[in-house]
Amino acid sequence: MTNRTNTRTVKQYPTTNQLRHYKKARRHRLGRSLMFLLSLICILLFLYSLATQPQFVIKEFVTHAPDSPILPEEDMPAELTELLKRNEEVHLFVEEYKNRDTYLKREIDLSKDSYVKEALASGEPPLLLQWDLRWGYAPYGDDMIGLAGCGPTCLSMAYIHLTGDTSKNPAVMADFSYSQGYYTEYGTAWALWTDGAASLGLKGETLSLSESVMKSALDNGELIICSMRPGDFTTTGHFILIWGYDDNGFRVKDPNRQSHSDKYWSYDDLSRQIKNLWGLSAP
Repeated sequence: MTNRTNTRTVKQYPTTNQLRHYKKARRHRLGRSLMFLLSLICILLFLYSLATQPQFVIKEFVTHAPDSPILPEEDMPAELTELLKRNEEVHLFVEEYKNRDTYLKREIDLSKDSYVKEALASGEPPLLLQWDLRWGYAPYGDDMIGLAGCGPTCLSMAYIHLTGDTSKNPAVMADFSYSQGYYTEYGTAWALWTDGAASLGLKGETLSLSESVMKSALDNGELIICSMRPGDFTTTGHFILIWGYDDNGFRVKDPNRQSHSDKYWSYDDLSRQIKNLWGLSAP
């Protein structure tokens, strides 16, 4: 007869340290799962915002990525493409060309423009940009103000500063210049700054290219309009407005570039590019 020994398996219970280790590991796994879930929710919310707010995304994209490509419209003027290559500030103007009819239908009221109000209060001419969406697509002869309206835009800045009348915005001045025969196939005629200014109740006279003459005119409260040859401001021809000076140089309002208007210009840098200049004042 075979003797059998009865054996019984003794159940092993985890120690206190093992239990602590298991609990800690489980908490870590739970924490990682929650972090993954929260990250997934954030990604989904971000993708949803992109899909439901396209205008905001386009605005931010245009603002922070000026070199980004613009899908060409069939009727996009080649001049706009060339303008963008030379001046990244016009990116939104070129981008919105497809919606130009919307802007052309809007009323322009500079009396409500806070920047214009601040400029008038400070005694400084307002900087108006020819490619502003409010008037940049408006016609100027065979072209548009955004491309060829530097003259009317400068005249608008000068008129607002000298008279305080905000009704003659660049679109109004472009109509005036064209209807009075100051628009030509080569640009705005120089007579706009003398005969044209007189028609608006201003006094315009040709100045000699001299630093002392320019400073004297500015000291007398005049504004100076300059016709510029190719250089820092243009590759063909352009008008700018000089409104002041100090020890740092002359102050400029360039209707085509904000950046040019934020800096000082020495007489030497300006004089080598000035083709002609006029002093404008209120009689």
